[in-house]
Amino acid sequence: MQKGVIAIIGTTGVGKSDLGIQLAKTLQGEIINGDSMQVYKGLDIITNKIPLNEQEGIPHHLMDFLDPHQEYQVTDFTKDALRIIKEIHNRQRIPIIVGGTNYYIQSLLWKDSLIEGDSFNTNDKKSDVDEEILDAKPEVVYKRLQEVDPVMASKWHCNDTRRVRRSLQIYMETGKPHSEWIKEQNDPKEKASSLRFSRTCIFWLYSDLEVLDHRLNSRIDRMIKSGLFEEINYLRNSVKTGKIQTPLGNKEDFTRGIWQAIGYKEFEQYLTAVEGSNDAPYLNTLKTQGIESMKVATHRYARTQIRWIRNKLLYKCQQESLNNRNEQHSGNIRIYLLDATSLETWNQEVRDKAIAVAKEFLENGIGPNPTSINSRAKDLLKSKKDMNDLEILNNWTKYHCNICTIFNDNIPVIINGNYEWNQHLKSRKHKSKLKLKKQFDENYNGQFPPWFNKKKII
Repeated sequence: MQKGVIAIIGTTGVGKSDLGIQLAKTLQGEIINGDSMQVYKGLDIITNKIPLNEQEGIPHHLMDFLDPHQEYQVTDFTKDALRIIKEIHNRQRIPIIVGGTNYYIQSLLWKDSLIEGDSFNTNDKKSDVDEEILDAKPEVVYKRLQEVDPVMASKWHCNDTRRVRRSLQIYMETGKPHSEWIKEQNDPKEKASSLRFSRTCIFWLYSDLEVLDHRLNSRIDRMIKSGLFEEINYLRNSVKTGKIQTPLGNKEDFTRGIWQAIGYKEFEQYLTAVEGSNDAPYLNTLKTQGIESMKVATHRYARTQIRWIRNKLLYKCQQESLNNRNEQHSGNIRIYLLDATSLETWNQEVRDKAIAVAKEFLENGIGPNPTSINSRAKDLLKSKKDMNDLEILNNWTKYHCNICTIFNDNIPVIINGNYEWNQHLKSRKHKSKLKLKKQFDENYNGQFPPWFNKKKII
């Protein structure tokens, strides 16, 4: 077989790890973890690692090796994964990347999906003071980004701490604004294919969302029975006692590292109450609310994963196919959708089809037409491209909702981007404010009466 790779993507809880094991057993493969939370030691329940006794002796790389207080960037993953892929190829085996952190996988498959760690240049603009700013309060980080890269600062909301911090970090590590990197990477001369591997086969496991939601709820219930709260308490106590250090001292930063994992931050209010209250009914209510929040957050995350696949990764694959037709390609890539809605038909619809497709594609470089695999593929394998980085620079707009600001004690309500703005306009909260404003306009000629208490309305 050519030195290709297989990637398995999809939502949380859809069965990616199971398919990875099945493919590895058949194709003499080794698995590379592509989940940003599963790199951490222990914490097996919160991060949903596949148990050791279910790995069936298949080597798993980049899993369970990082201490909870450490951070692991996408550049770290890409560098480590490329090294391991080379080692697997040298053993005449097939690398199989499995995970739900889609930007990890995309950054690994294409050279231009991130700013290369190897291209970082240190100059006199990088300083200890800048490094300390990354750990500062969000408003401080945002102010610094405004100073060094006003273009990117104008695109991100000040509370979008992850993006703001990433843009500032890129400037600190390269000496060049993030916005300049984006413009360079989108230069037509640099847009030729940058696929890293000669043959790349992607399997997208998909399930109907209604079915998936029930499956995810059941999985969370099993996690609780298996010791989720024991892991949560261990993390909490480790921070309080100083065993695990965090940038914020004895408080977690839920935008970084392991603290982003769904299943911890949702219980913050409950954990705090446990430390200062013996009111069992009250604590039970908070615990129940935390469980419900965890389920809602997991459902939301699954939909975010699908949007990324359709808006970014699928679009990237289509652009690669266009490059192939223009004879500018450096490799061949195909993405196949597998219907994982019914577990009863898993072997026929997922396992057997994936094995057959992978063998044909890796051996011949030509697999079946992706839209012919099943009835869902034709509709779902259509890119719903959102915006690439260059379009963000050119078209991204911040919106100020004057109506909602009035009923928010005049604290500005800022909406970031066209999509979020359209969602805001459709929201129940915004419509209720419009209704109130209309009543004031009709009854008080647009003026607020003396008794009007905005905080009370909120």
